[in-house]
Amino acid sequence: MALSSLSSQGFSSLSQQVTAELRRAIIENRLKAKTQITENELSSTLGVSRTVVREAMITLINDGLLQKVSSHNTRVAYYSETDIREIYEMRGCLETSAVGLIPDPAAICGILQKNNDESIALSLREPFDGYAFVCLDSDFHTEIVKAAGNSLLLDAWNRIVGPLQVLLHRYIYYVVNNSPEKRASYDHQRIINVFSTGDRELIKMTLLDHSDLMKQIMLEKLVKPLEEQEASIYLINDDRVKASV
Repeated sequence: MALSSLSSQGFSSLSQQVTAELRRAIIENRLKAKTQITENELSSTLGVSRTVVREAMITLINDGLLQKVSSHNTRVAYYSETDIREIYEMRGCLETSAVGLIPDPAAICGILQKNNDESIALSLREPFDGYAFVCLDSDFHTEIVKAAGNSLLLDAWNRIVGPLQVLLHRYIYYVVNNSPEKRASYDHQRIINVFSTGDRELIKMTLLDHSDLMKQIMLEKLVKPLEEQEASIYLINDDRVKASV
């Protein structure tokens, strides 16, 4: 199992450390879709108790990164074509709902601009840290939802953040070809510009367009389901087809 050694830096509990390591391993595709996960194996690999592992697994199931197949069967989440459509449609719905509740949309432009500047700088840095990049990307959209001040909306949003990070990470590495120029072009400046106008309807339309664009990119360039095969996702990279699971 491709896991790194645990580090206590920045974590208040062992359970948080295990959760963070598993989350990163899944997003970076070191733990591949449909990989079976057991408490005993993780406990032995990471040198922690089963109780700690169980707490981490419950968190990741709630975050959409692990799937409970049966009472004794948990695996790394696999996202079908239908799942991907629903994930991005949900993103659009949640973000536009948030815009309707934000007291002053223009007031969050500073936070969004800072995030976007950091993302562009990171995208041009070598060696490229794909995990940090997708975290910044999701933070950008999370700031929009958080600004609504609605805890139920934020809870629903947090359930799709993990899957969005997994999909974006794979897209960057297998489709964008890890090119700094192409990575830098993936930004949110147009969204920031419409937020500065304060026009809620224009903001909603722009967010929906952005979400729909990403959905189409993932469906057309990243995911090609294979019928009745265990390897269910293919990643398209130029003229080559690479199986990811």
